Amino acid sequence: MDFRKVQVTGGNSFVVSLPKAWVKDVGLRPKDAVAVITQSDSSLLIVPRRDLREASKSEAIIEIGQGMEKDALLRQFISYYLAGYDIIRINSGKYDSSMRAFIREGIRRKLVGVEIIEEAPTGILTQCLSGYVDLPLKKAVERMSIIAAGMVTDATNVLERGRRDLGEEVIQRDDEVDRFYHFILRQLNIAIRDRSVIQEIGLNSARDCLGYRLVAKSTERVADHAASVALQARAVGHLPETFFKKLQEMSSLSTRIFENSISSLLRLDSKVAEDSISKSREVVRMEEKLSSESVALKIAGEQTASVKLILESIRRVAEYGADISETAIDMTVREPQLG
Repeated sequence: MDFRKVQVTGGNSFVVSLPKAWVKDVGLRPKDAVAVITQSDSSLLIVPRRDLREASKSEAIIEIGQGMEKDALLRQFISYYLAGYDIIRINSGKYDSSMRAFIREGIRRKLVGVEIIEEAPTGILTQCLSGYVDLPLKKAVERMSIIAAGMVTDATNVLERGRRDLGEEVIQRDDEVDRFYHFILRQLNIAIRDRSVIQEIGLNSARDCLGYRLVAKSTERVADHAASVALQARAVGHLPETFFKKLQEMSSLSTRIFENSISSLLRLDSKVAEDSISKSREVVRMEEKLSSESVALKIAGEQTASVKLILESIRRVAEYGADISETAIDMTVREPQLG
């Protein structure tokens, strides 16, 4: 650790010299500018001006190999997107209209802020817009959670007579949640690599990045379970009214727990978080009771299995809410100050 004394120049300015080795490593010369960014832990981040993200665009190139499957190509594209690349180029040896159409549709369904700026027989050129100025990370998490919570409610209602049309709609909305999930992970990965971005995306410190990554994953899993409920509900058919009302009550409680957990995170309210964790245990008891009652229902064995899968998914929604609440509680505790 290198300690340097603070000096006063001109009576009003405080000066600390920069380590010579660091100046040489980063290639600074006299009169070059550096950005000085105040961090939430009272430290200062010094970044050479040319290293700020606006200075250059990072580019990745994906070569479509012989026999590469469409899903593999899309996964590779998403990986570069999550890593924070600004420009992603796909090179192909020959024109494949079906591959192009699949990638275009995959980008539209799965990613936020990706524009196809050039398309030719030899490949596709895309640009990834930053997006965090217009859509701060916390707002993206909030929107993602609203969609996921609505999916849980609608998925349960598929079991109600006359609501079969909802099932496919719920499953399709899972793509919208995935778009926000990938967008959030991209912003967090950029922030982890470039600490000057942390405050721009609406967070206070690097520690928050880990917490929000866990929250984004839990929310994405809530949407997956909602889609599973919708899928299983279509196979169950009509349930007795009394049993359906109890299941709906369990679903409503799980959804409230999840919604309150997100609220506790955004407001850093440990009291709301603790209440959500406590209520999640009630959902577990409700699942056990309804699972036992489902055995007595006059339905086929395959339908009974689907009902139990639905109950399990609804319970998992509450448990993911409890996980988010635990993260919120962790984030209410201030980091220890050094020195």
